[in-house]
Order: sequence, then structure tokens, then C-alpha cells
Amino acid sequence: MQTKKDIQALLAEATRSPNKRFGQCFLIDLNLMRKLLDEAALQGDETVLEVGPGTGSLSEELLARAKRVVAVEIDRALAELSRRRFAEEPRFTLIEGDVLAGKHAIAPAVLETVAPKARLVANLPYNIATPLVADCLMQSYLSLRGEGVLFESLTFTVQEEVALRLTAREGRDRGPLSVLVALLGDAKLGSFVPKTAFWPAPKVDSRIVRIDFDAARAGQIEDIHLLRRILDMTFSQRRKSILATSRARNAPVSHEAFAAALDSAGIDPSARADHVSPEDYLRVTKCLTRRVP
Repeated sequence: MQTKKDIQALLAEATRSPNKRFGQCFLIDLNLMRKLLDEAALQGDETVLEVGPGTGSLSEELLARAKRVVAVEIDRALAELSRRRFAEEPRFTLIEGDVLAGKHAIAPAVLETVAPKARLVANLPYNIATPLVADCLMQSYLSLRGEGVLFESLTFTVQEEVALRLTAREGRDRGPLSVLVALLGDAKLGSFVPKTAFWPAPKVDSRIVRIDFDAARAGQIEDIHLLRRILDMTFSQRRKSILATSRARNAPVSHEAFAAALDSAGIDPSARADHVSPEDYLRVTKCLTRRVP
């Protein structure tokens, strides 16, 4: 593990300083890095996806605990630094570029490299955490149908506000992604990570989160694409009653069909989106799946 001085020396060698554009904040609290690794609970036979390896402090530890590490680095200078540092390590694969090919898709080269299954362990840059977690879960769901990569678990640090939203089961913190997380896996909050644990210190505190994919739970979803469209419809208008959201111009189903599905699922049409449980969203989507061609 690297101390703050180690990281600064490596950055100086690469003639770089932390890049705000890429959300670069380096974890310098070694006890918290150990807690992140403990939460990941690697067994030694896994392929691990690390996003934003930076100077390679976490990469070193992952290589000691996993069968293979695939690191994705968007910063050209830091990618070259990792390339040099791990040049003699055949179990380390570096992909230079963005882990996301678009707002809602992991880059194909990343998926091809980690297939057929992997675990994510990373200090995630805040600006990509939400879409990356969502697509890892989506890929895992698709893997049940032979179409995606199975991400058995996701263990990461993320902005505390995002961590609370990801794991919310009810109330104002609940959103589309927390519903997906609840229906596709088992999420738990780990250790609190104060802003001072990073260099340079970000403006907000962080939290460790672990999400384990649950194939049995995910298998209950008949049409995940429709589910995500329903969640987008309802939560984008969260101040309205859930039924009223179906009057939007781009609603994925008709107002009449949605009303019938809510009735069949036993959901109060006057409830707001964040007062409807993940299980209720599952039931209403099942009702709609059987009605929509």
C-alpha cells in the first residue's frame, strides 16, 4: 500500500498532479483500504475489475488476493505509470480509456476482457459511480440469459450521499437505482470514509458499499427494460401520484394500462414513487409485461 508521500512521488515521476476532471482523489488511509479489501472478501480465484487504478496502490493489494486484475484508466499519464509498474506481472491487464462507452453502457473492450464473470473492487470516481453500478447489475441480469457478464459482487467507495441512495429501502433517498439494487442484489453499507482519508481531500465524505448479485431474486424480473422505463417515468415526476406519471408524453405504457396494472398489483394509485416498495414495482411490471405486446 502507498502512503501519501509514495503517491506524490509517483505522480511527480509521471509529471502529473491530481486531475479534477477525472475526479482523482487517492485513498491514503491505509486502514480504510484494508477495510475495503476485507469487505471484498476475495478468495484468490477471481477476476477483479478495478476502475481508476491511479498510482496502483489498490492494484498491488488486489494482485496479492485475486487471480487476475483488469484495471481501466482514462488518464493517459497514469495509464503509462501502471503499464510500467506492472510490466512484469502477467496477471495484470490494463485498459486505457473510459470504462463507460456511453451514459448507460460499459465499454465493450472491458466486458470482453473480464468475461464471463468478475468482481468489481474500486475507489470509484464520483462522476461515474451511479451509471457504472447500474450497468454492472444490468450485465449480471443479462448473464442469466447468456447475454452479459456476471458481476458477482461490487465493492467500492463512493460519495456518502450516493451510498445512502443506493441502499435506501424507503423514503426520500429511494430512487430508480436503489429499486434496481433491491431487486437484483443484496446491498450493505460498510465503513464511513471521511474526506480526510483522501488526497487531495474531496468536498464530501464517502462510504464503502458492497452489493452482491442475487440470481434468484433477479430471475423474478420478467422484463428489466420495461422495469427501468417504469422507474424512470415515476421517479422523474416524484412529486406526482404514481398514476399521474403515466400521463407523460413519453410514458412507456398507456395511462389505462398502468391504472389496471396498479389495481392488479394492489398499489395505491395516489402514492408517490418513493413510497412504493421495490416488490410493488416488481409486481406492477409483471402485470404490465403480461398486457404489453
